Amino acid sequence: MDSTDPTIYKTAFRQTRNPAIITDTNFIVQDVNEACVDFTGYSRDELVGDTPLELFSEPEIYGEMIESLAVGEPWVGGFETTTKDGRMIYGRGSCVPVRIDGELRGYAGFFSDLTERRQYEQSLRILNRVLRHNLRNDAHVVLGHVDIVADELDDEALTESLATARKRIDSIIKYAETARNLDELLSQRTDPSLVPVRLNDLLRNKLDEVRERYPNAEFDAEFGIEPAVVVADDAIGTAIDAVFENAVEHNDSSVPHVTVRLDLEDTLVTLTVADNGPGIPPNEHDLIFGREEVSPLHHGHGLDLFFVDRLLEKYGGDIWVENDDDGAAFKLRFRTVAHPDGEIDGSSE
Repeated sequence: MDSTDPTIYKTAFRQTRNPAIITDTNFIVQDVNEACVDFTGYSRDELVGDTPLELFSEPEIYGEMIESLAVGEPWVGGFETTTKDGRMIYGRGSCVPVRIDGELRGYAGFFSDLTERRQYEQSLRILNRVLRHNLRNDAHVVLGHVDIVADELDDEALTESLATARKRIDSIIKYAETARNLDELLSQRTDPSLVPVRLNDLLRNKLDEVRERYPNAEFDAEFGIEPAVVVADDAIGTAIDAVFENAVEHNDSSVPHVTVRLDLEDTLVTLTVADNGPGIPPNEHDLIFGREEVSPLHHGHGLDLFFVDRLLEKYGGDIWVENDDDGAAFKLRFRTVAHPDGEIDGSSE
């Protein structure tokens, strides 16, 4: 079979399942595949000989594509298109220059329909926001009534029971806030806001806060002299809070003891947060980060560590847990900044 037979390429193009268009160097449509005809509702004759502009609901997006292609760069982006029968479709498009023997001969564009996915994500986001809002409001109302009843009680056992209820309600409110942070994190497809952060300074601030929050716990720190400048953003403070709180809240020792250490190696920094608690069974190491589904036989540690795991993935780092004779040690690995000459933020919250 002659692999250079143009019929093969034309047939493959026509039968590609994603809508596709080929234009000449002046962006005049020369051919469209069957999927494009079915998808848009326009016939091949209606599309060929015209520019694809009519398929773009936002002309400025079309302009951005033309600008990229005009300088020889491929274009990728999201855009909306309107079908012949008036339906608004959202998706992701890509367009590349087509060169033969070094000569520009035209452009090829492809489209993926993400309308249902977008509608699902938008609906889920709205539902999450409403649920979090109602959950916080109702929880604060319950807390108010708990406090009223507690003030009127002289029974020590009942007062202690109400204190337990208050603690649980506080946890529910905290879960709602963590869910909001997680939703914001996962909704960011690309984030150019990662900046250099002085991890040493941030840890000192966070240790001051956690010592005040848990006066009965002990915290030791070993940072060294060399500054640890890592790639992160404002959410790093929330992640460190979560790991510190986890080391105390799940600690069954009479005096929770937490050791915080920084280790620098080439282009990586490892933050270790070790405790003297009960440790974590090896078969639950992935479970606590939300990497496995919770079952009746295994339980996670809530949303906090799930959030930290996803955040470290965004940073290009990692998190894992190790057990020793004294308890559990959480390891957070960050990428360092090769040349930290730009803005350095040591106060991320």
